[in-house]
Amino acid sequence: MNRTQVWLPTAGEMAALDRDATASGHTTERTLIETAGREVARQVALRFPEGPVAALLGSGHNGADALVALRSLRAWGRDVTAVRCGSSLPDPEVRAGWELEVREPSALEATCRSAAVVLDGLLGTGVTGAPREPAATFIAQLNAISGPVVAVDGPSGADFTTGRTPGACVRATVTVCLGWPKLGLLLHPARGYCGELVCVEIGFPPFAGDRFGARAITARWATELLIERGPEAHKGEAGYLVLVAGQAGMAGASVLAARSAVRAGAGIVRVVGDPANRIVLQSAVPEALFVGWDDDRAVRESLEWADAVAVGPGLGGGPERRGLVQRMLEGRGGRPVVVDADGLNAFAGRMEALANLLDGTAVITPHPGELARLRGGELSAILEDRPGAARATARDLGVPVLLKGIPALVALPAGPLRVATAGGPAVASGGSGDVLTGIVGAYLAAGLGPADAATAALMIGGLAADRSPCPEGHLPTDVPDRLPVVRAGMTSASPPPPGPVLFSLPASRSAGG
Repeated sequence: MNRTQVWLPTAGEMAALDRDATASGHTTERTLIETAGREVARQVALRFPEGPVAALLGSGHNGADALVALRSLRAWGRDVTAVRCGSSLPDPEVRAGWELEVREPSALEATCRSAAVVLDGLLGTGVTGAPREPAATFIAQLNAISGPVVAVDGPSGADFTTGRTPGACVRATVTVCLGWPKLGLLLHPARGYCGELVCVEIGFPPFAGDRFGARAITARWATELLIERGPEAHKGEAGYLVLVAGQAGMAGASVLAARSAVRAGAGIVRVVGDPANRIVLQSAVPEALFVGWDDDRAVRESLEWADAVAVGPGLGGGPERRGLVQRMLEGRGGRPVVVDADGLNAFAGRMEALANLLDGTAVITPHPGELARLRGGELSAILEDRPGAARATARDLGVPVLLKGIPALVALPAGPLRVATAGGPAVASGGSGDVLTGIVGAYLAAGLGPADAATAALMIGGLAADRSPCPEGHLPTDVPDRLPVVRAGMTSASPPPPGPVLFSLPASRSAGG
């Protein structure tokens, strides 16, 4: 379930929205706490309808939200117990006259073991760094209990901005995000501690969307971006794509990219590749045309024919391949282009040279290792701050950057970061990047802008990969044939049901959770 527009604020951005909402007079802090607590209680009642409920209460807003949830559940007939885990209890007024049993921290383990579900209201949005004592011990005690845990806004111990978990962190069964899901909760390792992630509306007044620096890529957004074919459309209107891929011995990369482009809707795909791959390519993808990259005239004519160009999968290295990439980028005549894999490796440590060949019609799709080579830096620095690295590269090159990983990210030279919500561990296999390049290329040829082509490709390609029964043994060759089915399912999706749930994601399969 998702809406078209789902913002992903950092902890600081969310705190500012909270302050502005109450300072404007449109709502009050107590109203937001009341609504948040009741929505948490509603999610608990829906998922865990029977048995006693316990809540671990910190001293801040999360503790107050959890206390309202507990009070609401008590009013609905549930047995409830609170454990004071902060230096003081939340504002007693939020009890609204209800007598609730509150136990001391020494009773935490016994209370949690006797509960059917436990609410984590220990630490709030603004906490950074490893939890200090006694919170770290409380988290360890909670994690030692096998029953379900519902985290209020986010699991205690996770950084809501960066996704880091520098110390103890609650392993939640369900996380109920309040207002909007926080950016860090979609990033690993924190995402692995959230369990199922549900975002509920709690009554914030309208605000300008540009106040947040990131948004989630939802299926409904991707559907709105896609260009549907008219009833009288022909292959020329679907777009012509030139795919520059595949040295000898790496024909698989060109096959995966070409099949994906065809299945994603490209009208005609023409592969420019090593002549040694001609038979392999045309046997595996008979719909595609083939041009040997040693035929300069045919290559030049292919570029003139194309609506878009994709460069990189399986090209290999060396001076000849670097020269080929250079010629293709120089000769594309302003046509949209996606540059991936060895197309980027050709510019390792020479990012300025690449920038001189790109413009607003281009998008690059590196994985972290390729981005590190392009920037001439260390892989560890990219992995330490993937959003920051993607944003910096987009600004430096002046083009969108699709940084692969889980989750994949689309950074623009200016504008909110786009965060993928599909494409789990199954995409962590050789060839998945080639599939993605083919899809992006097809969407560029169809007329989508670079950032939107990358955005839609991540959602549809991710959903197709996620249909694998398990990530182990997943084959990227399975993905292309699923693309039309996934797209048809998205296009025919009914509107989201009315109600407080803005967005939801299933539990991540990462080891952290």
